[in-house]
Amino acid sequence: MIRKSIVVWLMLISSAFAGQKFIHHNISAQIDPANHYIDVTDIITIPAEQASQTMHFLLVSNLTVTSETPGVIVSLDKSEIKAKDFGMDVEDFSLSSSITQNKYKITFEKKPAGNVTFKLRMKGKINFEIKQIGAEYARGFSQTPGIICEKGVYLAGSTYWVPWFNEKLVTFELTTDLPQGWDSVSEGKRTAHEIRNGRRYTNWVASHPMEEIYLIAAKFHEYIFKAGTVDVMAFLRKPDENLANKYLETTAQYLEMYRKLIGPYPFSKFALVENFWETGYGMPSFTLLGEQIIRFPFILHSSYPHELLHNYWGNSVYVDFKSGNWCEGITVYMADHLIKEQRGQGADYRRATIQKYTDYVNPKNDFPLNKFLARHDAPSEAIGYGKCMMTWNMLREDVGDENFIKSFQKFYRDNKFKVASFDDIQAAFEAVCGKDFKPFFHQWIDRTGAPELGLSDVKAKKQGKGYQLQFTLTQNQQADAFALNVPVAVSFADSAVIKKVSMTSKNQRYELFFKDKPRLLQIDPQFQLFRKLHYFEIPPALSKIFGSEKILIILPSKAGQEKLKSYRHLAQKWAKDKTKTIEIKLDSEISALPSDKAVWIFGLENLYKDAIAKGMEGYDAEMMNNSIRLEKTTFENDRNSFVIAVRHPENPKLVAALLTIQKQEAVDGLARKLPHYGKYSYLVFEGDEPTNIAKG
Repeated sequence: MIRKSIVVWLMLISSAFAGQKFIHHNISAQIDPANHYIDVTDIITIPAEQASQTMHFLLVSNLTVTSETPGVIVSLDKSEIKAKDFGMDVEDFSLSSSITQNKYKITFEKKPAGNVTFKLRMKGKINFEIKQIGAEYARGFSQTPGIICEKGVYLAGSTYWVPWFNEKLVTFELTTDLPQGWDSVSEGKRTAHEIRNGRRYTNWVASHPMEEIYLIAAKFHEYIFKAGTVDVMAFLRKPDENLANKYLETTAQYLEMYRKLIGPYPFSKFALVENFWETGYGMPSFTLLGEQIIRFPFILHSSYPHELLHNYWGNSVYVDFKSGNWCEGITVYMADHLIKEQRGQGADYRRATIQKYTDYVNPKNDFPLNKFLARHDAPSEAIGYGKCMMTWNMLREDVGDENFIKSFQKFYRDNKFKVASFDDIQAAFEAVCGKDFKPFFHQWIDRTGAPELGLSDVKAKKQGKGYQLQFTLTQNQQADAFALNVPVAVSFADSAVIKKVSMTSKNQRYELFFKDKPRLLQIDPQFQLFRKLHYFEIPPALSKIFGSEKILIILPSKAGQEKLKSYRHLAQKWAKDKTKTIEIKLDSEISALPSDKAVWIFGLENLYKDAIAKGMEGYDAEMMNNSIRLEKTTFENDRNSFVIAVRHPENPKLVAALLTIQKQEAVDGLARKLPHYGKYSYLVFEGDEPTNIAKG
């Protein structure tokens, strides 16, 4: 009798999804955070065109699975798991490779004649450690494929906590059952939120197709208000109405800005969710940010709008990873860069962006944008975020603001809740602009490398009633020439003009005519082109030493035993980065600074500290006996830790950097933090954390 009821019920559910294009999951999840335990039932509807009598799915091996539908048999398949067979993104698979999945075969008694619906139950413990991905010296990131603990719950596609078929996109409904005082967040719209029998029940419905199913939970304090038709929400781990209101108000402002720029916001909510470790994740309809990150005041107008914009790029128009990840670059361009541009800082932001590429990327670690999947270190970020961002900047410069905006609006309309590629962006631009963009996209998406520009033979000659300006541009990279529209800024006694010249070979001579006498010629002074910078275009920044392949760390032999121990500990932590050749020597073991290596000079007791002092002379800074002056502020040696980078005295293409540690307790913090300050030449820290108090 019971079996018959279940079969009839499932048949009714199946008929409700008669026109369903995507696999649908109807999930109920009971969670016991204290014991890392989850008990899940999943009523799965497979569309007719995807259903067959035998199918396979993956599930994290920590969970057991049973079928609760008569005639549906689940058995373990011990054949090899191949990522491509399950349509998994390499990004997710590389993260989840730290855990194991089981491959299951599901067999139906009868060959499905239409949609098929069945019920599975999964239960077990999920508690994977939060780990650093990548070496600290290479600016790594902390991640976990999934965790259930008393601090919170993070389950994602990388967890494989629900059955994963060969499905690109899914729809789902998720009901969570948590202890009272806890709450959950997922994609989509919240349709139920109540306390029953001392438990918190919440229902989330994602009617639009999603790439994966998230379940985030913790003891949240919730704040909410309406911004038009959108629910703007904040889930904080501690009550803080002032902080919540700042985010809610800022969310409303950016939602309106992006509605005008791109189109209607694609979801019914956007939520700020505070995480229990430091993250900067953007999911469909919410962002998951660490507890320190959300309290930095600059995040409101940098990382936060970036994650909000991901609801357009990446979380509603999905990335076709087979041809490269296009969405990080356009998100950086329309969020981080656009906000800087609105404040008159666009050129500085572009310079810092291509400085990262110049300093971190070399022929050994370079790759084309069509191979970029996700950021895992500084070089991959410089390519996937920076080069991609500059590609969109060059495209905008070529087509103009109006066509640029219309093209991305069309791309959004045509591809919302679909998987899209660079080719789809190209098609949108060609449709709007009526021009063939294949050469442009091939050059910047499929090629590695960057142009390196040189200027020579500049002459201004009187000619008739005006002046003829002559100059030669070269591309100095070893690879073939790039096709460029090069901005040329010409200054006169009381005015200036910017022209663009076409460059298609590695050496070209140009002649321009002006009625007034040219006084100054500058090539790409606003950094509109993606290119490798000349070392005199950028300050001696830390990115240059963190990006160097060969590094010598020089320890101070005259430092006290405890201090030398601290310096050696820091050096050894950084030396674990196997992508670089990092040597550690005492200052007494070398006779001169090597000209072929970037050098770290540790400690004011170091025999080579004068190399830094001399390098500071060209700037508004000086090293004194008991203090260091940086611009107008003087800092005491016995109260602060310092990092100061100058041009290498034996090779101006490289950097020499001084590092002093005021407190032994600050070592681990400095090792972790410094790679994230790459664009700066000097830093001052204080305390055990340590806390940055000056930079420039």
